Amino acid sequence: MPTVEVVPDEAQEANESKRKWRKKAPMVEKYKLPVTTESIDTKEIDERVNLITVEDSIKYMPSIEVRKRYSGDTNEPMGTRTASLSQSARTMIFADGILLSTYLNNNNTNTGSPRWNTVAPGELERSDMMYGPFSAQYAGNSMGGVLVMTTKMPTKFVAGVNAMGAFGTYDALGASGDTNAQNYAMYVGDKLDDFSFRFDYNHLYSLSQPIGYSTVVQAVGTRSSTGIPVQGAVPSYNSYGAPMYVLGVNNGQYATTQDNMKLKLAYDITDTIRLSYTIGLWLNNQDAEYSSYLTTNGNSFTGGSGSSNSSININGNLYTGSQYSIFSPVLAHQQTWSHGITLKSETGGAFDWELVGSIVNLGVDTSRTATVPPTAAASATTGYGRSTILSGSNWYTVDGKGIYRVDEDLLGHHEVSFGFHNDSYELNNPVYTTNNWQNGSPTAINGANSNIYQNAQGQTMTQGYWIQDSLDFNKEWNFTLGGRLEHWDAYNGVNQTMVGTTLQTVNQQDQQSTNFSPKVKLTWNPSLDWRIGAAFGEAWRYPTVGEPFQTSTVGTSVYNANPNLRPEQAFSSELSNEYFMENGKARLSFFSEAVNNAIYSVSTLMSNGTVSNTTQNVPSTNIFGAEFSGEMKDVIFKSLNLYGTATYAHGRIGSDPAADAANIAAATPTALLTNPGTGMPVSGAVVPRIPEWRSSFTVSYSPLERMTTSVSGRYSSQTFSQLNNSDVYHNTYVGNSAYFVLDLKVNYKIDDKFTFNAGIDNVTNKLYWLYHPFPQRTFVAQLKYDW
Repeated sequence: MPTVEVVPDEAQEANESKRKWRKKAPMVEKYKLPVTTESIDTKEIDERVNLITVEDSIKYMPSIEVRKRYSGDTNEPMGTRTASLSQSARTMIFADGILLSTYLNNNNTNTGSPRWNTVAPGELERSDMMYGPFSAQYAGNSMGGVLVMTTKMPTKFVAGVNAMGAFGTYDALGASGDTNAQNYAMYVGDKLDDFSFRFDYNHLYSLSQPIGYSTVVQAVGTRSSTGIPVQGAVPSYNSYGAPMYVLGVNNGQYATTQDNMKLKLAYDITDTIRLSYTIGLWLNNQDAEYSSYLTTNGNSFTGGSGSSNSSININGNLYTGSQYSIFSPVLAHQQTWSHGITLKSETGGAFDWELVGSIVNLGVDTSRTATVPPTAAASATTGYGRSTILSGSNWYTVDGKGIYRVDEDLLGHHEVSFGFHNDSYELNNPVYTTNNWQNGSPTAINGANSNIYQNAQGQTMTQGYWIQDSLDFNKEWNFTLGGRLEHWDAYNGVNQTMVGTTLQTVNQQDQQSTNFSPKVKLTWNPSLDWRIGAAFGEAWRYPTVGEPFQTSTVGTSVYNANPNLRPEQAFSSELSNEYFMENGKARLSFFSEAVNNAIYSVSTLMSNGTVSNTTQNVPSTNIFGAEFSGEMKDVIFKSLNLYGTATYAHGRIGSDPAADAANIAAATPTALLTNPGTGMPVSGAVVPRIPEWRSSFTVSYSPLERMTTSVSGRYSSQTFSQLNNSDVYHNTYVGNSAYFVLDLKVNYKIDDKFTFNAGIDNVTNKLYWLYHPFPQRTFVAQLKYDW
């Protein structure tokens, strides 16, 4: 008989295409998580993103912002539509089950920022972002969102090398020069029967633009003819609108060398059960240089030769050493070990389960800073300084979960998932004084005879149990109901400070809290074209170990703990509307979040140039808004693809009479010189660091089969740092400016093994500030070889 060719029906093909667009991230599909998800995979990253470090992969996702000041930055929190860049504990970041989020604190310092650098960019397979605390599977830290990164494992022999270089310039507040970054990587892996492995090595060197500056408020100086007359100070304004002088770069231009090694092993015990183990070692060495603008009698001036800065005279005004920050170099050395182990089943049948454990240990973590002017710091006998130690701080997590798929009953098809969680964080953070800031050895804490300057120790532990049921009924509807029960303890908190020759010790009171968080989502699928969902979730975000216990000094910033903090209680909701086409999809979500006892670190610029940060509860905050995300393939003609996002967020602080009264009381004549807006009320102010408008877009086109070109842009409106919005001058150091950044990329596959990438980030050379100045125009080139 003759063969009959079956031609697919056009409507059937269109429906299959829509089904592909409707697919969610793998872990969302497996555990039926009731969350809105955005994803990007390796192919899309290659075509659209200048990927220098792994966090670059998500920079065009809806509502996402990462505070990446330079390649190799160790202080890079992630902001979302309801979590700001100073609230790193409101987001969760995982890589292959290992928690990269650092809940030792909740800020953008070494004790609060995610450990992005422990993942090499070449090993990334995909990044999936889940928005909101709507899944019972995740702790209250998910109130801002959950990012899950998946790395590659081989199914055959693989190997490769790549080299990347980035070069740029900077020009801000009197400082100008060049930046550069070099990234070299290799990997090798194979699958031998039931055993597979992959080893990655990544080496990064970077030289950043200046990050910090030495400043003094002009009005603080008193009229006088005394003091050392200096020239070269650059006039400007601080973020509160008060006139200031910029004296130079301080704690400023970072030279960073990092090495990251990771070995991943997997063994298929059976056809459906796999055991995986990951071990990683990350090494970091940083040197932060200074550069004085000041001269006296034609010679460079960097301060006095003794233990403190000399008094200086600028244009007839006298400034004492206590009124401006000294120039001081900084050295940092870090060695972090991470371990992750996973045992899971993948039957796709009635029951699947998973056990995941991870340990991150800060084996070596030391930052050394001179506390005397450079002339004295260079001396072997007068090089006084401080050594800040985090070595021995660590955290571990254990998670167990299962899913039971119930055959359809009278109500419909059930998929019941459940699990438990345990995490523990330990903070060890002594700070020592030393006569040799570069290599002086710290001594044990032994009362008045030690060289302890301050010390912070403490632990937290959280246990959680959760269950949720995803019910499909009437073919078009899904109802997911879940809950999470958590118990949190903060204990063994100790703060020590040397006052004169006496070591003062305060043993902080233990704290604990037990809370239940309900989650619910209703989803309607009227057709393959539409998916509509309404979700609600309560979340409790507990204080990190550092928030109640860690008082520390980092560069010119002082962080003050608060042992009386209460947990944040969030009520989040979302109405999502998704539309699916043959060649694309679009989503419009309306979201809201109300938080009781919101935790904020409030910054105050002191007259001596230092920044004091105090952690406190704000009675209530409210944020509501809308988020759009869409993409279309083959627009107008083949290979022209469009991607776009836009977010509007209206955030306000609720009534806070106590803070209003404190602000009014603090509005003294002296305080108003540094911060003219000191007396402004907190009640009704804009929520700090959440931009009202944020958007991104990418236009990609493939003029040749092996070539893809793209143009991408990111926009953010200006934000405030202060609770009372008194930082009204945004385009300056410590300010938060609006910005629009345009990026270009070309990806060319030379042959089956060689790939060349080239691009420009920040094409228009935009200078913008998020407290620090961010990278200006940067040229990027990469050559990859994959076996």
